[in-house]
Amino acid sequence: SDKTVKLWNIEGQLLHTLVGHEDTVTSIAFNQDSQTLASASRDDTVKLWNIEGQLLQTLQGHEDAVWGIAFSPDGQTLASASQDNTAILWKLADLTLDSLMRDACAWVGDYLKYNAPQSDRLLCDDIK
Repeated sequence: SDKTVKLWNIEGQLLHTLVGHEDTVTSIAFNQDSQTLASASRDDTVKLWNIEGQLLQTLQGHEDAVWGIAFSPDGQTLASASQDNTAILWKLADLTLDSLMRDACAWVGDYLKYNAPQSDRLLCDDIK
């Protein structure tokens, strides 16, 4: 309920306190690589962290508290279940900046080509 995740070693020594959620943390899950963990919260988000306690990414898409999370056996997908009656499958490889830029440019491609000011029409030309 204090909005944190605490990482402990096997001897009970506190290693890191993960701070970033804005409401109660409801669930955590470690990826199979044991280097990444996810936390779900009543703040409607899922956060990805490394084991050093660094926030890697905040996943937003739910409209209510996220109650459960689980990594797929291959570690490439994260499932989240929410009180908003939805489950989201997050393809982790697709969350990199490069893939997000590709998706964004694909989405605005026609606008840039036909409607954007001339100075903005080439914004996505170098995005592969």
